[in-house]
Amino acid sequence: MKHLIALAIKYGIVGIVLLSTLSLFQVPITVILLMTLLVIIPAYIIGDLLIYRRLGNLMASVADFIYYTVAVWVFMALFITTTNTTNGMNAIFTAIFVTFVEALYHEFYIAKAFKVEKESIHLPFNSQFSTEFAKEVDPQLKKKKNDYQQNNEDD
Repeated sequence: MKHLIALAIKYGIVGIVLLSTLSLFQVPITVILLMTLLVIIPAYIIGDLLIYRRLGNLMASVADFIYYTVAVWVFMALFITTTNTTNGMNAIFTAIFVTFVEALYHEFYIAKAFKVEKESIHLPFNSQFSTEFAKEVDPQLKKKKNDYQQNNEDD
């Protein structure tokens, strides 16, 4: 049941974005709704169930961007008779907006409904060695630090 609710929500949000972006390019509504239905099922399986659970939101959003760009481009080439560059622009324009909405969808629905814990996500890089460099900007903190260092030098 959770998967059907997730697919319905995904159909709604992706459908709204596709209707908003592709209607600017005079794509018929029936084509947009059919395209949405055919595009979300593989995106849900690949992006939400496989990639998001293993690699997290960033990698799932990158994969969604690539998938939606290619999928919309292919469906536009099959259903709409325009030039190839126009289809490419439509696909990239649409994929940018869908990716933004998908990132929100991952964080607010998939993470909560399927209880994906942040500790279970394995990043492809080691974040153990990340460092931060900064100077103290608070004058009181800097004074305390200098006083502490002077007291330790006297000992």
